Amino acid sequence: MIVTEAPGTRAWQVETARFAGGADLMDLPEGVDLVTGAAPAPVAGAREPLTRLELRGLTVVHDDGTIGASDVDLTVSAGELVLLVGQVGSGKSSLLASLAGLVDHRGALRWNGREIEDPQRELRPGRVAHVAQVPRVLSGTFTDNVLLGHERPFDAPVELARLTEDVSSAGGPTSLVGHRGVRLSGGQVQRLALARALATEAELLLADDISSALDATTEIALWHGLRERGATVIGATSKRAALEAADRVVVLVSGRVAASGPWESLAPRWGHLAG
Repeated sequence: MIVTEAPGTRAWQVETARFAGGADLMDLPEGVDLVTGAAPAPVAGAREPLTRLELRGLTVVHDDGTIGASDVDLTVSAGELVLLVGQVGSGKSSLLASLAGLVDHRGALRWNGREIEDPQRELRPGRVAHVAQVPRVLSGTFTDNVLLGHERPFDAPVELARLTEDVSSAGGPTSLVGHRGVRLSGGQVQRLALARALATEAELLLADDISSALDATTEIALWHGLRERGATVIGATSKRAALEAADRVVVLVSGRVAASGPWESLAPRWGHLAG
């Protein structure tokens, strides 16, 4: 291979990429350097206080064309705790992923009455924080996992996620969590991911079954803490204690809303869905 351009220049990067079979890299964004790995800092997500989130006829469509949830109508006001419940495969995770801009949707999704036109760009930290059912953990320290290199609070999110004692027992915020969190229990991984989401101070928290590996006492403290903070939360769970703490519970059956209301009014018919 003969490269005629000066090493490190943009033209050199493009020519090297072409020899490597990467002709598409000719359209490199300004400021990206393939040699040093340098790139512009990401643009901070716009913050717009949430007063009302509206879903109207929202249908979740995965990349392979399968439908995750169908024709969902839902309105969530600021400070509400709304929890989804349903059997495995009922569409809970698909709906939450769609609200995080991770899965495409059809229908209307409105933030304070304004249509969300570009979910992947608009539904991001600053506005939305998503905690997956099986969250990913970095192989670094507790601090690395919560802050992700940003200037964000650490102590308050960790306390709210009921992780303070765990961090202290492990040796403090700079203690390593092991390769992909191997030193942590399932509940600790979930609470670490929750602390990371809370540290973003997002307007909307999407929590996919984050209490599945928690004991009853920790779970109750977690939900009460979120309520006291006034967080707006849409989550998925099968835990009775969480459902009882919610403002509203939405029952999903085969991807569709079958019922909605306080858990005490739903429990006589749908109590079999709660553990």
